Amino acid sequence: MQTLTRRQMGLGGAAVVAAATASTLLQPAGTSPMRLGLGAMKPTSLRIGAILPTSPWDAELPRRIVAGLRDALSAPDWLSVEMVEREVVGGTVGIRSAASDLLARDVDVLLAATNPLAADSLVDLAAAASVPLLVSTFGATTPRRLGRGDVAATVHGLHLADAAAALGAWTVREHGPRVGVLASDREAMFDLIGQLGRGVTSAGGTMAALEIVSEPGELAAAADRLEQAGLDALHIEVAGGDAAPFLDLLEDGSFRGVPVTIDPLASGGDALPACASWSRGTDPAGVLGAETGSLLVAALRRGGGHGPVFPGTSFDTDRGRLRVSSTGVTAGPVAMLADGRPLAVPPGDRGNLVLPVSGVTNEFLCL
Repeated sequence: MQTLTRRQMGLGGAAVVAAATASTLLQPAGTSPMRLGLGAMKPTSLRIGAILPTSPWDAELPRRIVAGLRDALSAPDWLSVEMVEREVVGGTVGIRSAASDLLARDVDVLLAATNPLAADSLVDLAAAASVPLLVSTFGATTPRRLGRGDVAATVHGLHLADAAAALGAWTVREHGPRVGVLASDREAMFDLIGQLGRGVTSAGGTMAALEIVSEPGELAAAADRLEQAGLDALHIEVAGGDAAPFLDLLEDGSFRGVPVTIDPLASGGDALPACASWSRGTDPAGVLGAETGSLLVAALRRGGGHGPVFPGTSFDTDRGRLRVSSTGVTAGPVAMLADGRPLAVPPGDRGNLVLPVSGVTNEFLCL
């Protein structure tokens, strides 16, 4: 007799699923079976295969994403979640290997905390297993559709690229048309500079100068060239602890009189204007996990116990109600970090992605 998998039997019911090695069962304590009525959900179990990249710059990043995810998934009293986690080292090769292993464990959803470029290699694997693929990303690459039209693949993130575009347009409106950028080579691998430029040009401005440095010793000369460019404003594109020498330039008097903005992930840059989808004082990794969990819960509700339905699903977050488009990509509001003032994301083609250098899929997997 053929043995049916959990997906073939359906997700609903109170059947207990044996936990796989390195997995965790999440179920609210002290809850009782729900009385089913109009709009109520029947008890549902969900096994998530989670691909969690490691980061050489932030060892706790995967744990913080998972913490936010667990909080959101533990809220519904009708939902019992088992997470089978795989931390990944080795870029796209490691991601694909982890996906194959998780799909062999009969997961109901494949969750990849990576960027769309790296996730492309998972689309066919997930489709062959008839498992929906959900990509959770910071959004430093341009939002884009994954795979083919008949493949259930969804991309949700913190929309860093949209925030960069919104900041670019704001900068021109506030300070003038000539905008320059000083960037680290790591951040230049992403689409953030290009999206900032899209915002600048949408507001009638121009990207007047761009300097990309690979080490702190190059900063002084780059700053000299930028100061001679006649800028109305400067954006510093750097993240994490790499920001320290860039901020030292400002302390030492460089760009005096020139308004400066900065990437929202730059450590120590709180005094400078930045745009993001999270609030000041919150952990963006935890926010990403929580929003992803909220999306999963909403997609399960929409599926009525027969598996998650992502396209067209709306879900609530701390920044408002978000929605998955018909192409499987979410969009959402962004705001100035200092005061929470909303900024409009300028219109434009969000699907034309210029491939960055290969490092983006090997080092910054979550972004």
